[in-house]
Amino acid sequence: MAIRPHDVLIVGGGPAGCAAAASLARHGHDVALVTRPAPPAKWLAESIPGSARKLLERVGALAALDAAGLVPNEGNTVWWAGMPRREERFEAQECGFHADRAALEAAFHGVAREAGARLRTDGPVIEAATGPDGWRVATATGSYRARWVLDASGRAGVLARRGFRIRERGITTLALIGRWTADPDGPAPDPGRTLIESYRDGWAWSVPTSPRTRCVTAMVDPRRTRLRRERGLDGMWRTELAKAARLAGRLRAGRLAGPVRACPASLYGATSHGRQGLLLVGDAGSFIDPLSSYGVKKALASAWLAAIVTRTALEDEAMTGPACELYDDREREVYRTYRALSVPFLEQAAAANEHPFWEVRLAAAREAGADSVGADIPGADIAGADIADAAATPGAPAVAEPGDRSLADRRAEAFLGSAEVRSAYETIRSLPSVHFRRGAALASVERPAVVDDRVALEPHLVSERLPAGARYVRNVDLRRMVEVAPASDQVPDLYEAYNRRGAPAPLPDFLAALALAVGAGFLDLAENPVRS
Repeated sequence: MAIRPHDVLIVGGGPAGCAAAASLARHGHDVALVTRPAPPAKWLAESIPGSARKLLERVGALAALDAAGLVPNEGNTVWWAGMPRREERFEAQECGFHADRAALEAAFHGVAREAGARLRTDGPVIEAATGPDGWRVATATGSYRARWVLDASGRAGVLARRGFRIRERGITTLALIGRWTADPDGPAPDPGRTLIESYRDGWAWSVPTSPRTRCVTAMVDPRRTRLRRERGLDGMWRTELAKAARLAGRLRAGRLAGPVRACPASLYGATSHGRQGLLLVGDAGSFIDPLSSYGVKKALASAWLAAIVTRTALEDEAMTGPACELYDDREREVYRTYRALSVPFLEQAAAANEHPFWEVRLAAAREAGADSVGADIPGADIAGADIADAAATPGAPAVAEPGDRSLADRRAEAFLGSAEVRSAYETIRSLPSVHFRRGAALASVERPAVVDDRVALEPHLVSERLPAGARYVRNVDLRRMVEVAPASDQVPDLYEAYNRRGAPAPLPDFLAALALAVGAGFLDLAENPVRS
């Protein structure tokens, strides 16, 4: 069997694998994408929120999805923890996409092919090993060699299962999935909308896959949900759907089309998401509840960064270590942040139901998200700009867009809500004039960050109050600010001087960054300046 050499081999032909393959191929790298020979099941559904449009554009997939005739994601209808119904509607230009998995993968396969990636439909992988000359990967009919392998095989985790995967203990989730079809003579309910409802010992959600069909899923815990096992999968699905009475009421004028399937849906993370020659991408590295419709968006963000990290390592071997460090930090933080931001929703459900299904999930989420950036963000604002990107109820994106900067910068964003920054902001506002000096304890260290679609080492400002350091906050360059600040004694003058030296910043963002610079000790503030 001839071995086919490539720069990069990507295992898995879902959205994450295709997005990474397309991004790398566009930059001239030889990329092979190994996927299954048969299309995925049409009864599985995927949902992409409108907030992912910018990310889809980055990976070169937005135009293809707009042209694919997918069901527009027009918003959410949520019944959560016994609270009144919540409606969220998206404007036409802000809509995302709903689709069955086969249609979505077909669109992404086209994106990868058009970019120049080589699609190999001879999966699954049966053997993979690494050596001095890179990776050797074999399928039933093909053999490949590559300098880098990206595991984008989702829950299957072809390489992720080889000692990387970590499951959260104490919780098991099973998805009971049915395909629902509207009655021929009746209207299709809630076209384009995601439906979500919690109940005492589980929750249900539904997304449309065509104008008259929907995927309807009950999320249960085999150990804690009271399942009617004697009724089989169809009977269990109907019993659970009946518990979600308001969602079920929307689907009364229709029928179950085909058998119900059961799929594992437990959460998991990884001990490491990246090392020399190997990255775990999307759901191969971690899996989150579909509470926020964020799953595909999370996978695409992972693929976007994985392509940048791989390209950096291929073109500058000395940056491999820092690039992998950045990727691993980001992937871990995304998972922790999601878990932290899910806590309020789980608290509401646990308080309303007093059932072990919710209580164990709440405890696990608190533990998993305890050290996250998201857990540090208090949801207050500085200078009128909201610093939290957390949804008020399930159904909206729960994690911010993937940034172009370092994890340290994201932690600095969280520091905006600290008492030090608030105090600095109020002091600056109260003074008739200001005089800034470089902070007495200010230092500079290099950290990996994404710069112009490459990972580079960037100097970050550090202090005792912010030892992780920061370079950008709200896209305001803190180094530039510290350089120009001592020459001005009025904030408007400082703002003009900053904008003259480079890309201008919106005033609210600039004021927030200035307060952070003082609060973190990057700048010292003298209340009564003496000018010579």
